[in-house]
Amino acid sequence: MNDEMEEIILEFITEAEESLDKIEPSFVELEQKGEDKELLNNIFRSMHTIKGAAGFLGFQSIVDVAHSSENIMKKLREGEISLSKPQMDVILKSVDMLRLLLGHLKEKDGVEENVAPLVQELGDALKASISGSGKVKDPVNPNAAAAPEVKNPKPAPVVETAKHNPEVISQAAPEPVKITEPLKAPEDAAHKTAEAAKPSAEIHDAEQKQHEAAPESRDPASQKPKETAQNLRVDVNRIDKVMDLAGEVVLVRNRLLNISNYFDFKYAEDPMAEILMETVSFLDRVTSDMQLAVMKIRMQPIQKVFSKFPRLVRDISANVQKDVELQIFGEGTEVDKTVIEHIGDPMTHILRNSIDHGIESAEERVAKGKPSKGKIVIKTYQKGTQIVIEITDDGKGMDVNRLKKKAIEKGLITEDEAQKMTEEAAVDLIFLPGFSTKEVATELSGRGVGMDVVKTNISLLNGYVEVTTQKDIGTSFKISIPLTLAIIQALMVEVGGAKYAIPLSPIEETLKVAKKDIKDITGQNVIVIRDKVCPLFELNSLIGIGSNGSGDLDYKYLIVIAIGDKKFCIAVDKLVGQEEVVIKTVDGVDTTSSFILGATITGDGKVVFILDVASMSRNLLGITKG
Repeated sequence: MNDEMEEIILEFITEAEESLDKIEPSFVELEQKGEDKELLNNIFRSMHTIKGAAGFLGFQSIVDVAHSSENIMKKLREGEISLSKPQMDVILKSVDMLRLLLGHLKEKDGVEENVAPLVQELGDALKASISGSGKVKDPVNPNAAAAPEVKNPKPAPVVETAKHNPEVISQAAPEPVKITEPLKAPEDAAHKTAEAAKPSAEIHDAEQKQHEAAPESRDPASQKPKETAQNLRVDVNRIDKVMDLAGEVVLVRNRLLNISNYFDFKYAEDPMAEILMETVSFLDRVTSDMQLAVMKIRMQPIQKVFSKFPRLVRDISANVQKDVELQIFGEGTEVDKTVIEHIGDPMTHILRNSIDHGIESAEERVAKGKPSKGKIVIKTYQKGTQIVIEITDDGKGMDVNRLKKKAIEKGLITEDEAQKMTEEAAVDLIFLPGFSTKEVATELSGRGVGMDVVKTNISLLNGYVEVTTQKDIGTSFKISIPLTLAIIQALMVEVGGAKYAIPLSPIEETLKVAKKDIKDITGQNVIVIRDKVCPLFELNSLIGIGSNGSGDLDYKYLIVIAIGDKKFCIAVDKLVGQEEVVIKTVDGVDTTSSFILGATITGDGKVVFILDVASMSRNLLGITKG
């Protein structure tokens, strides 16, 4: 296969996956609305596009599955049948199969799937719908007219989003089948095929845009010159390389700023020193603009993660026989692609936990005076330099005493620790490895690994998670993650003769306090800041180094760290200043136990460690300090 044909196939795979991301949430939404011609038209067009492109390239298995699904959608569009849950299940199964087939094409693994059973199932579902008129009958009066709403035999979630048609990535495992789609276009005709594919795709896009714009085009006043979208697909490795280079430029810029400041101080009267300062200042502005532009290239809507959740909630809630409504807000918020890659698993575990543990059965909810349908709300917004994701359910909340009891039973804490523990610290027990309140493990939960994964993955993003809960009211998980993970503002400090960088975002303030103001309470140093007691820790003790002698002074420099509702102080020898730093990973260093986030090169050319204050918060203010 020549490079040109391979490029076309990769383009087809990317566009087909994007179409499936639009189809799946639309189906979940359609299942709730019952009848919506606009949604049906969008779904039909997307599936038709996949079928047409696959047929052109000779991927017959994809054509067969897409065509069989399209037949059902055609009947739904024409009003000959009504959507039912069995239809929905088999169509979603076809979406899973299409993803599997596309995955084999992408991996070039040569695996062949037999799609015949699924095609047969799709055909049988269509025949059953037609023979039964496809309409949902009134169970009391079978001769009554079809109901306007679809009544599902099993509970499923209602999905409400701040934007129309969120994208969904399927979580359900497809049934084992076989693929048979050798590329029919012969190698010697690849060039011809490539040339033909481009105008064909352009014609289809033009037809689709014309169809979508048809209602508006009837009004001559509304006709405006069409704007051509300028999009370019770039390999993510190339973007990462540009980001790395931008980081190196930032480091060089920092060094030049130091050097120019030195010459400006030593040769203040020399006009060349002034020119050097002006030139470096200009470079500073350009570097900042370039850095911002590159970071924006890496930014993606968090919708790419959220898109899989409507289907996920639908499947899990049906599995545990619960009725759950999912609402999503702020999915257009843009985050760094690294966040996209790591936030999916933690949120999936939180949703599973909310449905399986938090949301009560319909009977329990009604007995408590709640609506029979449970509700989970996901909200995303930007707060300063942080992205905040809140996942809230209206379930039964957490029983703090039960959490303590289970932790004691599993040997995670002692009786004495449990008695001293605050409610906040008790709730944080759910993040301990091996912790679970389930008596018997199921396929959904009970193995004590889910919440541990949440904490670990969010820590990798230099973020943190807070949990608040009220009995019979519900539980809320609040995840805070830095907006960008590559280049950050940091406060440079000195302790034991060595420099360290502390990320600026969690720093609330810096203080210079007298030693006499530091008190010892049961072996823990504390200081009172505006009538509030704040625990204090010596940085040299935390990272295992000696002091440089500043301990003999009558004062200390304190850095007040605020991680969510938790607050503590770190004592250092000296505050050096603020600097923009590039985070570099350090091989061979256990970042979770050493409180080291990474390393950077400062403006004076020295390598310094960047401290992980989020990890400090979890460990220093953990159960033993509760």
